[in-house]
Amino acid sequence: MRNLYLLILIMTGGTAFAQMELPGAPQSHATAENPDWTRPFEKVAVDTCGAYFNNYIGLVKSTDIYFEEMRTGSGADFTPYAGRAQRFHANQPIEISGIQFYSFETNPLVDSLMAITVLYDWDDALDSIGAELARDTVWVTHTEFTPLLVDLEVDSYFDSPIVVTEDYIIAVYADTDDSLKIITNDPGGDGGGEGVSFTLYDNPFAPSFTGWYQTLEVFGPLYDLDYLMNPLVKYHLHDDFLMDNDTICPNVVSAVCTDYTQVTNFSDAHYNRFYDTPEGKITWFWGDGLQNTAITDPCHTYLESGTYTVTLIDSIRRHDYFDFTCAVERTKTIVVLDSTKAVGDGIAFGLDASFNSTSINADSVSWNFGDGSEGSTEVSPTHHYETVGTFDAWLTAYGPCNIDSILITVVTDNIGIDPDYKTLHSIYPNPAEESVYIMDLELPTQIVVFNLLGEVVYTSQTINNGIEIETKNLAPGAYFIQLTDIINQSTVKLIVRH
Repeated sequence: MRNLYLLILIMTGGTAFAQMELPGAPQSHATAENPDWTRPFEKVAVDTCGAYFNNYIGLVKSTDIYFEEMRTGSGADFTPYAGRAQRFHANQPIEISGIQFYSFETNPLVDSLMAITVLYDWDDALDSIGAELARDTVWVTHTEFTPLLVDLEVDSYFDSPIVVTEDYIIAVYADTDDSLKIITNDPGGDGGGEGVSFTLYDNPFAPSFTGWYQTLEVFGPLYDLDYLMNPLVKYHLHDDFLMDNDTICPNVVSAVCTDYTQVTNFSDAHYNRFYDTPEGKITWFWGDGLQNTAITDPCHTYLESGTYTVTLIDSIRRHDYFDFTCAVERTKTIVVLDSTKAVGDGIAFGLDASFNSTSINADSVSWNFGDGSEGSTEVSPTHHYETVGTFDAWLTAYGPCNIDSILITVVTDNIGIDPDYKTLHSIYPNPAEESVYIMDLELPTQIVVFNLLGEVVYTSQTINNGIEIETKNLAPGAYFIQLTDIINQSTVKLIVRH
C-alpha cells in the first residue's frame, strides 16, 4: 500500500537535519570517526563545498511523495523489491563518504530494523550496477511515518571515503522479509525520464528475476521513480579566476578582464538546481560600486585611480531544502594608477637659468628652454641663454597613463653671476650635504641664500673672512648664494644633496 502525502507538508517544520541516534547494534564503522558535515557559507579556492545532502531526488522533481516497502518477498506476500538504488554522475573526482536516506519500520515487535547501504560502480556496458566499492550497515529506529523528513533521516558512513571519477550508484536494501519502508516520489512520471532509479528484485519464489533492474526501462514510464536517497559528497569547485592585468590606467575602456571556468558539476542537475543556467549565480564586484552578473569573463573600466578589490562570488544552488547555497568567494587586488602631472620651476640669474622638476608620477621628463636650443631630459638642468629677454620654457612629464606639460616663464637680465667668483672666493664642498664653507671673504660681507623661487632661506653677515653655512636642513636642490661687500656683489650657485 502506497500512501500519498503532499510535498508541501515536507517543507514545513525544522531548520536543520537531525543526526540519528544510533542504537547499540553492530556496525561496520566507528561513529566517532564520522566526517564533520559542517557547511560554512564561504569557501576558499581549491576547497570543496563541504558535504551536503543533494536532495535533487524527490524534493525538487516531485509534486508528491510515497513510501514503499523493502522486502525480500514470499509466495503469500508478493512484495519482491528488497532494495532501491539511484545512479549519479561523476563529471569530476567526487569524494563519497556515505549515504543519506529516509526510512521507517512498522514492526511492533522490534525497536529497529537493519538496512545495508552500498556504493557501486556504474557498469556502462550493462547499463546497470557494477562492482561494489564500499558498504555500511545502519539500523532504522523510526517506527512510524511523519511528513517531517528530519524525523526519518538515516545517515550511513563508510569506513573510508571513496573517490569516484565515473558514474556511480548508491543503494539501500533489506536482508530480511520485514516491514522496512523507504521514501520515494510520485510514480506518475515525475522522475523526468532519466532512468536513474533501480530496484533489487529478490523473490525466492521467482529466482529468475533476482537482481538489480532499471525501473524505467524494465517496468515502463509509471516506474520512473526517484528515491529520496543522496550521496554524502565533497568535490572541488574551482581553483581561482584569472585577471589579465593587476595594474591599469583610469578611463581606459575594458582595461581589465577576468576569466573564470566553472567545473562540470555546475551544469549537472544532480548537483546544481540551476544546472540549465549555471552562470546565473555568478556575481563580480569591482570594488568601485559596480558589478556584473551571470557572465564568466567580464571586462571593466575604472574611472578613478586607487586600489580596488575584485571579488567573484559563485554558488551551486543546492536541492537541500534547509540550506540552498554552496558559495565560493575569491578576491584579487587591482591598482588603478594615478595620473601624471607636470610640476616644476625655473629662475634665471643674468643669462644663466636653473630648472627643477618635481613632477608627480612621472617616469621621465623633458625640457624645452624656449630659445631654439637643444632641450634636456635631466630632472634639474641648467641652461645658458645668449640674449636678454623673456623665454617660454616647457616642462613635459611622461607617465604610464598620460603626458602632461606646463609653461615656465624665464626672464634673463644683464646682471648675471660673476664668472670669476672662483678667483674671488673659495666655496666648498659644492655640492654640499651637511655644510658649505665660504672663505676669502672681504669684511664685512652680507650673505643671502635663496632658492629657485627667489625665497630667502638664509642670511648672515661675516665678522671674519670665512663662514660655515649648515645645509643639512635644506631640501635637496639648487640654491644661489649672493655675496655683497663694500665693493662687489657676486652670486654663486650651490647644489645641496643628502
